[in-house]
Amino acid sequence: MSSMRKFVAVILAGGKGQRFWPLSTSDKPKQFLDLTQCGRTLIQATFDRILSLTGGPETILVATAGEYEALVRAQLPELPENNLLIEPVSRDSAPAIALTSLELRQRYGDVTTGFFPSDHSIGQPNKFRRTLQNAINLSEKENSLITIGINPTRPATGYGYIEKGLPSGPGFRIKGFFEKPDLNDAKTYLATNRYIWNSGIFVWPVDTILEELDRHAPELMTPLRRAFKQKRVAEIFPNLKKISIDHAVMEHTNKAYVIPSEFEWDDIGDWLALERLFKQNDPEDNTVLGRHIGFETSRSVIYSENPDDVIVTLGVNDLIVIKRGNAVLVMNKEHEQDIKEIINDALVT
Repeated sequence: MSSMRKFVAVILAGGKGQRFWPLSTSDKPKQFLDLTQCGRTLIQATFDRILSLTGGPETILVATAGEYEALVRAQLPELPENNLLIEPVSRDSAPAIALTSLELRQRYGDVTTGFFPSDHSIGQPNKFRRTLQNAINLSEKENSLITIGINPTRPATGYGYIEKGLPSGPGFRIKGFFEKPDLNDAKTYLATNRYIWNSGIFVWPVDTILEELDRHAPELMTPLRRAFKQKRVAEIFPNLKKISIDHAVMEHTNKAYVIPSEFEWDDIGDWLALERLFKQNDPEDNTVLGRHIGFETSRSVIYSENPDDVIVTLGVNDLIVIKRGNAVLVMNKEHEQDIKEIINDALVT
C-alpha cells in the first residue's frame, strides 16, 4: 500500500464480546470464533485482510489482554513473537491506543498507523483497500486523525454516529459525535443523510495521535509516558481512567476527519447480526442455524451449536433463542442491546 511513511497496522483484540453470550464468553470471546462460518475466526479474517495493506506480518501488531495471549498465538502463528502487545488490564480504547502508540513510536518512528477492531465482518476487499488508502493519504496530507465511517442502511440504535461537516478530499471534517441513539433519533439521523456510523477503525500518523492525546488527555498521558520510559507500565496501568478514544480525543480535537466506506461492513455486535450475515429467504423471516422445528414462529433468530440438539418453538415471534452447551438464552429482539448489562449483573461469563 502506497504511503509516504511506513504503514503499521494494529489489531485491537481485548474485547469480551458479551452481547454474543452464551457463544462468546470471557474465556473465548467472539473474536476467536468463526461466527461467519467462513472457516476462519474473526481475528484470523481481520489478520488476512490487513496483510493486503501491510504486505507482510512484520508490520502487524496485536494488542490484547493477558488472558488471551495463548489464543492469539494459536490462531495467528504467523504473527512475529514481539508483535503481540499485552495490556496489563483492560481500560478501554484510549489507554490501549496510547500505550500501543508509544510502543510504535519507539520501534518505528513517526509511522502512519491503522487501528482495526478484531471482530468485524468486512466484504469487498478491493473497496476496503481503496478506502484505507484514501484514509492514509488524507491523514498524511493533513497530519490528521481519520476514522472510517459506515453509510447507514437502517436506523440502528447499537452504533455511535458521526455528523459530517465540510467536505475535504475523499472525506469530511467531523462536526460531532453522538452516542447510541434511541430509535426516533436514529430514524432522524438516517433521514437527514448527514450522519454516518462510527466503525471504530482509525488511521493517523503516530506523532499526531500522541500530540492530541497529550493535549486532550494529559491525565492519561503524563503518568503513562513517565511509566513507559521507566518500564513501569504494569504498575500504573490499572489506575488509568477507563475511557474510549472518542471521548478522550476525537470529540475534542480539530484534526478529526471521517471517510465514508465503500465496503460491506458489520460489527457483529449482537445476535441480530446473524439476520444480516445469513439471509435465508425464510417465508416466516426466521434465521436458523442448527436444527429447528417451528410452528407459528416468525421473525426469530434460532441458533444451536450442537448439531444433535433440536430447538422447538410454537406461537412465538421476534425472539432470539440461542443454545450452547448447558446455557440457553431466550430474549425478545427489543432487548438485544441489553444482554451485556444482564450478563454483568448475573456474573455469567
